[in-house]
Order: sequence, then C-alpha cells, then structure tokens
Amino acid sequence: MRLIYLLFCLCLISCNPYKQFTTSNLLCNHNPSFFKINESDVFFDVKAYDKNTILINNDSLKKKIRIIKPANTKEFRYSISIEDKRNNFTKYMGYYLSGKIRYCRFLSSEFIINVEKETYFDEQGNITKMIDHEKGYKICWAEAIAIMKKRYRSLIRKYEIHSFHLRRSDLNEFPDKKPKWTILMEGNESYEESWHKHGRKHYEIDGITGKFIRSYVIEKISH
Repeated sequence: MRLIYLLFCLCLISCNPYKQFTTSNLLCNHNPSFFKINESDVFFDVKAYDKNTILINNDSLKKKIRIIKPANTKEFRYSISIEDKRNNFTKYMGYYLSGKIRYCRFLSSEFIINVEKETYFDEQGNITKMIDHEKGYKICWAEAIAIMKKRYRSLIRKYEIHSFHLRRSDLNEFPDKKPKWTILMEGNESYEESWHKHGRKHYEIDGITGKFIRSYVIEKISH
C-alpha cells in the first residue's frame, strides 16, 4: 500500500506541467549583477563628452553615451545605455545637467519589455519613485515563454514560430488586476497570412501559477 501511495505522489509531481516554473526568475536573471545601480552609475562627467560616443563594443557588451538637445529648451539631456548582448538586456540611465543620475531602468532587448525595478532620483540623489515591474508575479517573462513552447511545441514547429511578444498586467497602475501574461507569436508566411485574414491570436498565462488561462482572437475590422 505504501508503494502504491508513493507511486501516486510521483505521478502527481511528474504530471504537473507547471511545477518547474513556480519559482520566480529561474530563467530570467541570467546575470543578477547586471540589474544593479553601481557606484560608477550615480555620476556621469557631462563635461567630458560633447557628442554621442560608443565607449565599449565587443561580443558581450556595448556601452553608449547619448546626448540630446531638445528643440524647445537650451538644456541637454544625457543618457547612457549598456547592452548585455549575450543575455539580451539593456540598462538605461539618464542624468541631470549636474551629472547626477535621474533614473535607471532595464529592458529585455529581445521582447521589448521592462524588467526588474525602474528607479528615479532627485538632484540630491534621493529616490523619489520606484516601479517594480515584477510586482505580484512568480512567473517571469522567460518562464512564460517556456510554458508556451512546451504547450504549443507542434504548432511552433509547424508555423516556424521565431518571435514572441509579451504584455503583462501592470499591478503598479492597476493593483486589483490579476497578474497574467499575454503572449503573441510571429512565424512563417502561412501563420502571418492566417492572422492577417482572421485576426491575431492571443494567449494568456497566469502570472503566479504558470497555468494556461485561455487563447482568444481579436478579429480584424475590415473597412
């Protein structure tokens, strides 16, 4: 009887397709040290640069200084972007004219989605605002993609799916909303023709459990 019980428990564990995705950021934080504001980030010598400059550009990293002068003001805007090419993340930092940091945010370059924390500072270096883009989520963006790939592996092969687009419910702006991911896919000509004709298919995944919620089509309105 004990053996039968153990076999039953093992079956429950192995049959749960979401079990491996219930710990946050197993797949997402390839390089946790990248998602930090370092001492070298808090001040930028604005007088040392008078044009856009690429400081580093190799196989793993690209660091670029960007200087913008808006048409309606005499002030310049300074920003630095650091691109982690291996893991497809970009770190963006903006600076005051004094050279002190104004904000820092992180972007998944592959899926064009904000990740980790977005932080804003006043000119004294005090944090004035922080947006936690992972707030309320246990399933990160890469885990959501992995769930999609597992559930729709035959469709992905058939239509040669090569790109995923993600949106998340923003719990900072809408705290009463349910945390969930909405995923759209891009594939070969047959797949693109299908959604151009019938409407694009959206897939929803629970942001806490990783459970598939539903798929639906937003029909195209013909004029």
